[in-house]
Amino acid sequence: MRHIFPAAAFILALLLISGCAQQDGGQPSQPTVPDYSYDLLIKDVSTQPQTVYIGDNYTVNVYVQRYGMYAPSAYRLRIFDSDQALYDAIVSKPGLMETFSFNYTYADDAPHNIRAYVESADILHSEPPLSLENNFLQRTVHPQPLGYYSSCYACMHLYYDAVSYSMRQAQSINMTRPFTVHRIGLYLRAASNATCDAQVLIELCRDAGNRPGEVIASSSINGAEVGRDPAWHYAQFGNLTLPAGRYWIVARMDTTDSYGVQWARSEGNPYGAEYDTMAMDLTDWPAWDYKLFDFVFQIY
Repeated sequence: MRHIFPAAAFILALLLISGCAQQDGGQPSQPTVPDYSYDLLIKDVSTQPQTVYIGDNYTVNVYVQRYGMYAPSAYRLRIFDSDQALYDAIVSKPGLMETFSFNYTYADDAPHNIRAYVESADILHSEPPLSLENNFLQRTVHPQPLGYYSSCYACMHLYYDAVSYSMRQAQSINMTRPFTVHRIGLYLRAASNATCDAQVLIELCRDAGNRPGEVIASSSINGAEVGRDPAWHYAQFGNLTLPAGRYWIVARMDTTDSYGVQWARSEGNPYGAEYDTMAMDLTDWPAWDYKLFDFVFQIY
């Protein structure tokens, strides 16, 4: 019996070890399931430069980005400017970020509604439905008129200078390329509580030694439409094409029988450089003299 018990104990130990091994490894290991999820999105639609001015060249950029561990084999990208197709193609082996650029020349005042759509073209693994909400983006590009400076918009309600028959105000502009003038806007308010029945004359002049010179064309704003609240008022110039160069906008009243109007100005020359604004007072100093600010104006 002394020889039987050790043998039995050894066999029992082997059975226990075997049972534990079967219990630990009885369930086969599950294979790792690949993660095929990803997210395609239109990251941004932007312009270069950021602010587009009428008459300038600019570029529209559409950015497509991909998130997730899986890289789809391809996607389809469609880009429209209103109803005009700018791009419609399959992009193979897309990277994490792709940029698509479109050049525009001589911007006019017509807005451009840019719409971009991206969708997966991967036959085996489509984009998860929860990731589809950012596959579309649109931006409307509004070219700004010359002289417009939105960063100083608040300043327009703080400072005004008188425009009358004797007090004439002038603002210079620099055309970097040929430009067709359709209308010129001034930000005005009435000079008093009285109704202004006179016309506000707007003259477009050549530059003569850094001062207003020969009148190229003139138009007018109905003074009766200028109220006590400041607002934009426009003088129509049809289709006046000007070569590149420096010009002046001169504002005055057409008669002495009027209190005139007030033209909003902004401190700090946000539009141009120093000495590009002038005034002439026929009752005091009948010659053009410099002022150190810019008037608030628009040229379309």
